[in-house]
Amino acid sequence: MNKAQLIATIAGATLAIASSANAETLIFAGNHGVIHELDTVTGAVTFRGVCSGPVSSMIVNDNTLYLGDHNGTVYAYDIDTNFVVDAFSVPSDANAMAWLADQLVVADSSGEINYIDATTHEVIDTTTAPGTDVTAMGIDAGGLFVGGQSSIALRTHIGQDDYEFFAACGSLINSIAFGSDEMYLGGIAFGGAESGTVYIFDKFAGGIVYTGTHGVESDVTSMVYSDGFLYIAGSDGVIHEMDPTTGVISRTFETGIDIQAMTPESGAVSCPSDYDASGELNFLDISRFIELFNEELVPADTNGDNQFNFFDISTFIENLAGGC
Repeated sequence: MNKAQLIATIAGATLAIASSANAETLIFAGNHGVIHELDTVTGAVTFRGVCSGPVSSMIVNDNTLYLGDHNGTVYAYDIDTNFVVDAFSVPSDANAMAWLADQLVVADSSGEINYIDATTHEVIDTTTAPGTDVTAMGIDAGGLFVGGQSSIALRTHIGQDDYEFFAACGSLINSIAFGSDEMYLGGIAFGGAESGTVYIFDKFAGGIVYTGTHGVESDVTSMVYSDGFLYIAGSDGVIHEMDPTTGVISRTFETGIDIQAMTPESGAVSCPSDYDASGELNFLDISRFIELFNEELVPADTNGDNQFNFFDISTFIENLAGGC
């Protein structure tokens, strides 16, 4: 099937538009359970509230901030009132967290990944990432990615549990983020270090050869990609604003918090068909999918059968119509 036929096929899909993934406010917390925000325009750091556990992961959905702590408790924090409105236990240490459709995805240091109904708190499904713990998690271009202290990142198609090797770097992976064409893995060298490294990969191809590296004077416990910048946080309480193309740090923000988790206040938009990490579904995503499909790259194999045919197009259209 050529590009013209693909465009004609996909053009009939209902195009759901999501809110932008870019945000001016970043929320962060750490081992003391104290929640702060950074206004990336003014540089102001402001106290928001507290939860009662040592925070190791967080994600925002529908104006609720979910905070996972080392002890396996998830706190639901209302962004408008700045109060914890709910708390429940999960069968993991909540090392990493993501949001997918109507489920909270929580992973732990053993590599176990739990899909949890955020309303009933019921565990819907449990899978395991083979050969690694999970300290970082992200959703992008039809895939769920996890990374760990093993230094490897795995990928599975959204809705499946066949995790496969995707990339490897020279550090213990502490965080993961995505740009329009890049995947960023951040962490520290084996043996521990106060400074870290950001590794840049082609997010559609992965591999063991990264396209670049940038050093940073923090242990890269969390990263957020927003408006063309990487915001890189560490347990030293510093957030670095980096141009990921050059590695130049344009600003640093001293927060006084041992940051272990950070997320945009507007939420990290999880769109299975958002292939350019814009937080919106539009023709650019369709065009990118067509390119990947013609090149037979993994993200275009949307149904995960290792073939590239109409069934992948059908799944892409279904995801596109489903929105974010």
